[in-house]
Amino acid sequence: MEQHSQSDDEQGVPATTLEGQLREMYARAAYTHKTHEKMADRYITRYKRIKTAEIVLSAVATSSLLLAVLGDSHVGTIVGAVLSTVLLGFALYFKEASLGEQSQKHSEVASKLWGVREALLSLLVDMKDGRSVDEIRSVRDQLTESLEEIYKAAPRTNSKAYSDAQKALKHSEELFFNDDELNRMLPRELRVTRRQP
Repeated sequence: MEQHSQSDDEQGVPATTLEGQLREMYARAAYTHKTHEKMADRYITRYKRIKTAEIVLSAVATSSLLLAVLGDSHVGTIVGAVLSTVLLGFALYFKEASLGEQSQKHSEVASKLWGVREALLSLLVDMKDGRSVDEIRSVRDQLTESLEEIYKAAPRTNSKAYSDAQKALKHSEELFFNDDELNRMLPRELRVTRRQP
């Protein structure tokens, strides 16, 4: 009968705690990645809405000013002046808010986080496949440094974007595919059929 040594137990505990830490890092990276994606989406949506409102207001302002000039209408002049002032407010807001630039910053952070997230997932797979704990720790330390640099440069997010990310990950499962979806995307040679119990 094979004897169970204390060193076997000591080997298993660090690997278990290391795996737990990697799983936590993966989850945080996934949430932060998705939050920055949702933040970028929010900026783009706001940008599109304001641009649409600008177009509509420009059309109405121009029409009312043309009516004022052609029909000598005092009301048309007032409406045109008010709408032009609102348009000026939108232009000033765009200058300050730089919504497109903010969206781009969040997209860039999300892209960097995606790379780290995938590296963490690969590290977890490597761990299950027997990669040495020392190698995994070394890569983990490098990824931790990468995450620190990404987080330092990342723009702030808000609770609404985090809530959107939470819904996307927990309920919509945006990060994962079921077997049928994977099989439809993969070439026939890589498809997997699962037996029903």
